[in-house]
Amino acid sequence: MINSSKQKNLFGFLRYEYTIEFDGGTVTLLPFYKESEAWVDEYLHEDGFLYPPLVSKYRCDPVTLKPIEKIPKTQRPANLHRIPPSHELILTGKKEDDDLRKESGAFIIYLLSYLFGTRLQFYDWWFDKRVPIEKTHAISFQNETVEDFLSYSILNWKSWNDNERKSFINLLYMHSRSPSYDWEWESFVIEYMVFDGLFSLAESLGIFNSRKRIIRHKDRITLICNIFEIPINDTFVDQIIRLRNELIHNAIWDGGMPCSSGSHEAHLRVINLRRLNQRLIPAILQYKTPYIRTGWWYLGQCIFEPRDRSAD
Repeated sequence: MINSSKQKNLFGFLRYEYTIEFDGGTVTLLPFYKESEAWVDEYLHEDGFLYPPLVSKYRCDPVTLKPIEKIPKTQRPANLHRIPPSHELILTGKKEDDDLRKESGAFIIYLLSYLFGTRLQFYDWWFDKRVPIEKTHAISFQNETVEDFLSYSILNWKSWNDNERKSFINLLYMHSRSPSYDWEWESFVIEYMVFDGLFSLAESLGIFNSRKRIIRHKDRITLICNIFEIPINDTFVDQIIRLRNELIHNAIWDGGMPCSSGSHEAHLRVINLRRLNQRLIPAILQYKTPYIRTGWWYLGQCIFEPRDRSAD
């Protein structure tokens, strides 16, 4: 049980030098932020990702356990790797049944991962695969908006039941992990998983009622977009559903084999699906930012504006 009224954890790496204050907590810059940033920049690939380091097996002294010699032909990229922390998350208020790393703390760092288009993790947890350091979310915002978004979202999220809260945390986590996959079909599967999860969550939250009828996948996108006033492009929806059906039911990616090169249109649909999810996430949280109503098939930068408080 957590008995402290102030729960602290380090996490990273987030390239952001402002303090974020929200209802129930604070995200502060660590004193050694610049050292962590220098380490990240030293190993950062030109594509904006940190890749797993190369590792090898060694024979060790049985007494001291110090490595003696490298075992030949054992070098490979690490399955898991760590990145130095950049920030500290402080949650205030006493709640004995709140496991910070599974509940509120996880929600905050994965929501920040969504907002900044990166992957964040507690300092002593591991990453797998490559990790995006540069933003993969084409939005700009003010720090005041970040604070308002976190404050409003965590209050709303806490009103959900246990399964709904857990599901949303997992969906945020998988959404942040999507850019780490090398192949487009892999990212597509993950982003469609996220979409399907958000759709089911919206129904669980009572945002709509299917009346126990089975809703086709194409109709799911149309329904959820209409509910949240998200623009719709029927041609692109059809293409996304075609890619999904062929891949899930026939292991066909864009008319060919997974891990083969697809068309430019398929490449764009993967981006589109991710950008659709990026609008659905604040919509599910009832954070009424005008960003939700921007076209998810446009490739330019958008402004993530504060919510419309008149709608409260």
